[in-house]
Amino acid sequence: MVYRILIPIILIFGSGVVAAENRWVTDEFEVMMRSGTSTKERIVRQLKSGTRLEVLEIDAQSGYTKVRTASGTEGWVLTRYLRRSPTAQLLLPDLERKLKDSEAERTRLANELSELKKSRRALEREVGELQSANSSQEQQLDRITRLSSSTIEVDQQNTQLKQRVAEAEQQIEALEIENNQLASRANREWFLIGGAVLVAGLLLGLILPRIQWRKKSSWSDF
Repeated sequence: MVYRILIPIILIFGSGVVAAENRWVTDEFEVMMRSGTSTKERIVRQLKSGTRLEVLEIDAQSGYTKVRTASGTEGWVLTRYLRRSPTAQLLLPDLERKLKDSEAERTRLANELSELKKSRRALEREVGELQSANSSQEQQLDRITRLSSSTIEVDQQNTQLKQRVAEAEQQIEALEIENNQLASRANREWFLIGGAVLVAGLLLGLILPRIQWRKKSSWSDF
């Protein structure tokens, strides 16, 4: 009689109402949900491993916890069969999904790394080509510089030749003028000489007949 009276008191003081939180049935075996905190109480239902439960009350004295299923069924289960995190069976699909995502991410990163390596090799080739082109351009620039120096020198020589040609043309023009003047003077001299010869011929033509006539006259006097 006293034992029956003490049990409710112990249950009252030993049990406590807790804030709503979740628990999961352990993945070892099926757990019985009972109507009370004893194995003698009626079995409400059997809970499979991984079943999610809402904690309503914890009876530390009896080792039972009052829970509610997702469908609204309430009952008591042994606290030691409850876990604060989902069971491995429930976590496995999520872990497999994460593993699959991780593998996909690893594959993506590997592909990206491969592309980066290809890009790096392409850049290295491009740098090599640019360096080669730069060396070639430097050689061409040196050649152009030398040609420019030669061109400047040739241009200077060309300018000097042009000046010499211009001077020669001036000399030739002066010589032509002088030659023309000499030719004109010679023509005048020949004209004067011709005139003088003509005059002399005329004079001789006039004088010689008279001289001959006088001689004849002189001869006739003898």
